[in-house]
Amino acid sequence: MRWWRIRKPTLLFLGSAVQLRKAGKVTVRESTLKKLGAVHFKYGVVNEHFEVTKFALLETIKEAVPKMWSLEMKSAWSEAYDQLVAAIKSEMKPSS
Repeated sequence: MRWWRIRKPTLLFLGSAVQLRKAGKVTVRESTLKKLGAVHFKYGVVNEHFEVTKFALLETIKEAVPKMWSLEMKSAWSEAYDQLVAAIKSEMKPSS
């Protein structure tokens, strides 16, 4: 994988996962969440899209670090993803 090609949303998600592990919560700037919510709304993202993305993310991480993969790691990534998705969904409305 070429890390320099990771897009900004992926980096945001990874930062959220690190925050969750260190502080027990994720803090994302309100303006960032508003933008993410508006973009997801604009493109018609629905719950099924988030579910498929979560599955793909977890499988990708599992394949990338098979020796490190554990139920604890899966749980941590799932929790971080779920928190970020909940925050994005709360802002999914037309941009003003």
